[in-house]
Amino acid sequence: MASALATSDTPVHSSNLANFNPCQHTFVATRTKQEHHDQNSQREIVPRVCRLRARDNSMAIYALVDPIDTNRLASDVSVNLLVEQLSEVSFDDESYKEKINDIMQKIFYEIENRLLQMTFDQAEEKISTTPSSGSEPEKLLPSLDEAESGAFLFAATVTQSYVYIGYVGTIRAFLVSNNNGELSISNSRPQYYHKGSLHTIDNDDECRRLKNLDVDLEKIKNEGLDRKSSKFTRCVGKLSEKLLSSAASANDVNEARCNPLICEPTVYKFKIFPGDYALVLMTDKLYQMYLKTSISEQDIPSDFLDLLRDSLNSPDCAEHILSKIEKRYHAQNNPTHDDIDIQDMGLLIHFFLQPKTTNVQSSMQTMQNHSRRICNGEVTVDEVRKFINKHKEMQERREKDRSTSRNFGHIRENQKHNNTIEPFVRFDTYEKLLNDNDDLRQANALITELLYTQSTSMLEEKLDDFLKTHPSLKCD
Repeated sequence: MASALATSDTPVHSSNLANFNPCQHTFVATRTKQEHHDQNSQREIVPRVCRLRARDNSMAIYALVDPIDTNRLASDVSVNLLVEQLSEVSFDDESYKEKINDIMQKIFYEIENRLLQMTFDQAEEKISTTPSSGSEPEKLLPSLDEAESGAFLFAATVTQSYVYIGYVGTIRAFLVSNNNGELSISNSRPQYYHKGSLHTIDNDDECRRLKNLDVDLEKIKNEGLDRKSSKFTRCVGKLSEKLLSSAASANDVNEARCNPLICEPTVYKFKIFPGDYALVLMTDKLYQMYLKTSISEQDIPSDFLDLLRDSLNSPDCAEHILSKIEKRYHAQNNPTHDDIDIQDMGLLIHFFLQPKTTNVQSSMQTMQNHSRRICNGEVTVDEVRKFINKHKEMQERREKDRSTSRNFGHIRENQKHNNTIEPFVRFDTYEKLLNDNDDLRQANALITELLYTQSTSMLEEKLDDFLKTHPSLKCD
């Protein structure tokens, strides 16, 4: 969990956002689902999409975020924080090539950190306003939107030479190549639609990871990992399940990093070849609807290319393709079918900017989006600015609360353990270890003191100073 709780080293200044506009070579289309939240309100479920490109074309941020359920909080935080962090990457020298993958990986962890902070904020507020009987972790966490919300995220940072990929979950991606007018989706280029690339139990590598966590794969296949029998095995958010299923209490976040739903992104980079024509992202629900149109999974790439060719003369190729797949589905399925489960869908198609010297037929030139339409679910620069300001205010409020706590002091609880509960830590062994190691005993006292007297931002600095004077100790 240490890596997940680390603060991102990417500076954030919302002024950089002014350099970003919607990319003119990218098309997006989404579908919205309305679900009853309670008797008096409905919740709108829609994928979040990003297609922001820097004015100087130094980089672009393309992303598709698929909410797992009716709560969009995790997907909203994901897409906004992604833009906030990546918009600050500097291209002043070549060092960015070695940093972007690390930055993208840290962003996924930072998203979880942000959701964790928001969860604790709401938990503290709820505990202070409700009877103690209702604040038990197993009852409290599922009642918080911040803890229940979850999402899948696929992000691509595109520079003039490389594409940097980071994803978690089940969003599909195709890389379309163009060889003198012949379009193809070739396995010789990176593809992310095969079962082996998705974070599900159909992925052999993922099954091995789950076995190492002592997860019962047969039980997952029959019952799923969550209450809705979902077979996905990695996601952003869903803290209520991650924390409660793997830790002694809601605040024991260290154990959550060993949960099967761990947010551990797959990261990858590849060089843009002259023949690379388009990057396509689609949500799993769109892919599943595609499968229900009597087209086998192995034939989807070739069929999608037919749809793409047909859409090149339309004003919006993403909307054209999504509508075509929808019409096929409804023509082949009666209205009583389970189409209610696949209403919220998303599709993003980005056409690469190629040098004028590239040998490409005129009918296959880079597509240009002349429409200024912002589709439902699309993130804008103004939204990201508001997101930054809102969370800056929230952090200032947290720091103010900590300062108040320091001034008035915390009530330190004496922990008592009885033999009726099997603890996660053998406290007798732990206490003996402290008694036998003076440096470790001092470190324990220091950390305890810091937790009660210092703000979170000061913990790492103080601990680093202590470790420098105690070389026998090492912090992982």
